[in-house]
Amino acid sequence: MGNPVIILHGWSDNSRSFTAISKFIKQLPNKKTVHLHLGDWLSMHDDVTYTDLATAMQRAWHEMGLPTADRSIDLVVHSTGALVARQWLTQFYSASHNPVKRFVMMAPANFGSHLAHKGRSFFGRAVKGWGQPGFQTGTQILKGLELASPYSQQLAFQDLFGEESWYGAGKILATVMTGNTGYSGISAIANEPGSDGTVRISGANLNCSRIELALDEQQCVLPGSLRYSTSKGDIALAILDKENHSTLVFKDKGPVNPLTETILAKALQVEDTDYQSLGDSFGWQQQIISLDPGAAERSPQRSQVICQLTDHLANSVQDYFVEFYRTGKKDEKFEQQLYQQFLCGVHAYSDNGAYRTLYFDLASLTALRQRYQLDKLYLSFNAEPHYKPPRQPVGYAGVAATATAGLKLEPENIDWVFIPHQTVLLQVVMQRSIDASVFKLGR
Repeated sequence: MGNPVIILHGWSDNSRSFTAISKFIKQLPNKKTVHLHLGDWLSMHDDVTYTDLATAMQRAWHEMGLPTADRSIDLVVHSTGALVARQWLTQFYSASHNPVKRFVMMAPANFGSHLAHKGRSFFGRAVKGWGQPGFQTGTQILKGLELASPYSQQLAFQDLFGEESWYGAGKILATVMTGNTGYSGISAIANEPGSDGTVRISGANLNCSRIELALDEQQCVLPGSLRYSTSKGDIALAILDKENHSTLVFKDKGPVNPLTETILAKALQVEDTDYQSLGDSFGWQQQIISLDPGAAERSPQRSQVICQLTDHLANSVQDYFVEFYRTGKKDEKFEQQLYQQFLCGVHAYSDNGAYRTLYFDLASLTALRQRYQLDKLYLSFNAEPHYKPPRQPVGYAGVAATATAGLKLEPENIDWVFIPHQTVLLQVVMQRSIDASVFKLGR
């Protein structure tokens, strides 16, 4: 008998929405005789947190008598359900010992949603189609779901950048499925290029990177502080043409793309051999690509960087501007095009502006690199308060208009940072300058 299947819904949803996909899974050859369980969780209560949900999920799991042996169940999640499932896994289990064998994430909000900070009224009218008044929106859940949330970053540090890999052969066999098409009708107001209407492709994909560095008072990189790393494990990504956040999970007359059923069926049958390395990739990922070789290239070429800026005294630096430039000389035309075409969106996290997401159009970057023969790109910070003693005795020094400093990206670094459909977690520590006039002792 195959593994039982557990299905988790997303924010402001319930298990009744997953009747169609449940029927499809039940008719799969390896799932006809297995138990299928639909989870329901409270997403609209303001005080419910992800740790609350994981704790309640673990209790319900045991009460239902579901198996806890290693790799004994298959998990299918939609949207915010991915965060709930990953919280449950990291809170109660380890990378080597947990009950999940196959983990199918459908339009997962792994790095948030560009709609979360707009709240229930916008999301409900644009996407859900209802407008009932209500006092609770699931505040804590939406905070974790917001772009650049510290929560989603910390979760990634646990299961993607920890000491041990959670995903791949012999571990959890994970597949991310996401659409590349927005909504139609009134719901189209939620659309954003490079997303399924609710979640960005780069925000669904769990394959990501991390950059850590510290800057001195002149914003030069401190020796030994710069570290580049990539997420651990093998996680398949399938981008489905013409699917949006709803049609992908068999809602709203979906799925639209016949490959959605094909890939979902296979994702619930994969074995360790499908995750054996093949060059820079692995077998299951290559199978997905072969089914629609141009899907990734046809999708809008976007990526995102989630930046966290703190100072050496552990203060959050909440008011700053990220500067991109290629020279300390006057370069207005290039910089104007860079900011207008390449950088297509910035969102500062509502509760702490030190965290922010920068969204990039990589097709524009390619054009700029060719047009200007771009061989380097600097990244520095203009942070408030500006250090200008004695008038402003504490703060942060900027980079002079005629100088270059910060993180210098050579061509190979530019290729590494700006990968289509991926997220980079950037953690930067600045030096906070404190003038001697701030505290004096007399004799």
